Amino acid sequence: MKSKQNTITRRQQFKLFLSIMAAFAILFLTLGLIIFNLFQSSTYKSIDKDVKSEVITVKKQPNMQQNTGPDPQGRNPNPDTKKKEPSPKAPFQASILVFNNSGKLLNKTSLGNRYSILKNIKLNKKNLNKKQTITIKNMNFRSILIKISKNNNNPMYAGHYVLIMQNIDTQIQTMENFEKILIITFFIFWIIALVISYFLARINMLPIVRSWKQQTEFVNDAAHELRTPLTIIQGKLEYMLTKPNKKIIDEAESISVSLDEVSRLNSLTNNLLDLARFDNATTKLNFEYTQPDFFLKDPIMPFKDIINSQSKVFQVSLYHHPTLLLDRNKIKQLLIIILDNATKYTPKNGTIRIYDQIEGSKYQFIISDTGVGISDDDKDKIFTRFYRVDKSRTQSSGGHGLGLAIAKQIVENHHGHLFVRDNLPQGSEFVIELPIKKN
Repeated sequence: MKSKQNTITRRQQFKLFLSIMAAFAILFLTLGLIIFNLFQSSTYKSIDKDVKSEVITVKKQPNMQQNTGPDPQGRNPNPDTKKKEPSPKAPFQASILVFNNSGKLLNKTSLGNRYSILKNIKLNKKNLNKKQTITIKNMNFRSILIKISKNNNNPMYAGHYVLIMQNIDTQIQTMENFEKILIITFFIFWIIALVISYFLARINMLPIVRSWKQQTEFVNDAAHELRTPLTIIQGKLEYMLTKPNKKIIDEAESISVSLDEVSRLNSLTNNLLDLARFDNATTKLNFEYTQPDFFLKDPIMPFKDIINSQSKVFQVSLYHHPTLLLDRNKIKQLLIIILDNATKYTPKNGTIRIYDQIEGSKYQFIISDTGVGISDDDKDKIFTRFYRVDKSRTQSSGGHGLGLAIAKQIVENHHGHLFVRDNLPQGSEFVIELPIKKN
């Protein structure tokens, strides 16, 4: 059984590991794609900004009309001076190609050494005003084709098609390097994610394994608790069937024992139902503002006669009156559980005392007894379901180890704290601590 449970645990842990690893992979991949796309978009925006600047420069040429009239001294210009058309000028990484309407390149001379690279570019009027990225002889360019007005001040441009080309090899190389860095970073973080996923899977499985273990123990203990009274009832009924002619009065003992076991089963079932509701958070609590006088009196008074009838001393010392927010019925159930335990395990002539005190913003009421006490090892365990300090004694008293577990759950639902401490020189004290309403 244990081997099978370990196999299931390892399988679940592996599935959890894969899911966490997949989540990290999706996260890193998505983040990497977003960063790269933002970087790429920003780079191309910067390039397009430079291209747009070139377009504006080409379209808005300064007035280049040469002065052919007499100078201020009345002299005529040199007749041998010819009107020259200025050549297109562009930044170092930009090239400007000027085509006429028939597609002939007009500025071969101004291109210089670049002509050998750009000479095969043809005019394509379909690409007018379209930004494009083109590759020529392993060189990358961002280009745009524009039509220049006939009124342009530069005769070289006027009425022609101008193709502006911005070399972007440096930017392309930068993006490729950035992409490589992202991939390397992705794999480094992927390895880190594998390690983190493994440890996260182990850590996250711990409460699940603990819950499985507690559930298994709970089911086994509940089955054991149910089996005992059912076996007794079955035995008594089978015994009575062997004597069909007997009268009820003759079998009164068997009937009484069976009824006691039925009552015990009913109590156990109710306790199990309470714990199930606590676990599923379906317990409805009716909170109201009240004071200790209104919720301590009802459960305490019935125990006074019971304790005195057993030759035990019962002392009540309640002096504080803070305002608390709580469910009176649940607190009554809590007090009955603690007082019942104290009554069972306090010997004859022993003392049971209930008193209260205020610690900061907490109201404490304490139930102490002079019984055998509880060892330090058992102080935390007694609030565990089906746990018994003395199994034989608890069994004989009719308990099944659920009362203190229910009591602790009630206190926690009231945002309080329940713990046990030694009652020197002998016995135990159960401390119920509840928050006081702030004014």
